[in-house]
Amino acid sequence: MSDRRLDPVDERILRLLVRNARATWREVGAVVGLSANAVVQRVRRLEQAGVVRGWTVVLDPALDGASATALVSLKVTTDADAAALEAAIAALPCVTEVLDLSGTVDYQVRVRFRDQRDLYDATNALRVLPGVVGIETRTVLREVLRR
Repeated sequence: MSDRRLDPVDERILRLLVRNARATWREVGAVVGLSANAVVQRVRRLEQAGVVRGWTVVLDPALDGASATALVSLKVTTDADAAALEAAIAALPCVTEVLDLSGTVDYQVRVRFRDQRDLYDATNALRVLPGVVGIETRTVLREVLRR
């Protein structure tokens, strides 16, 4: 929120919603000491200010058979067309997240895959994108926490 900071009540509401976005406004209000209507007004204001960017459903990754995850680090040339590269990465169906990073790695890409062949295909699809000069893949053993 550009013109004001979050107050402690906003912060508590957000923490509650991060843990359980399906909580009713009445349940959230009971915890933070507000009416359901006051909670709705605050959340709408937080949405309008861009603090809350959206609401989503997190699906079980095994539903489509792609039950494994890997993190792929990409190093790209300094003259790479970032917009074109990012669009090409995002177009790959196995990609679930793309992060632009500072440091020795330029992008961190999360991919889902079914088996080793699927992972091989995913990493090769990333490796040949224009501007990519280095790639490192790490398989996720288990997710400890994801919010």
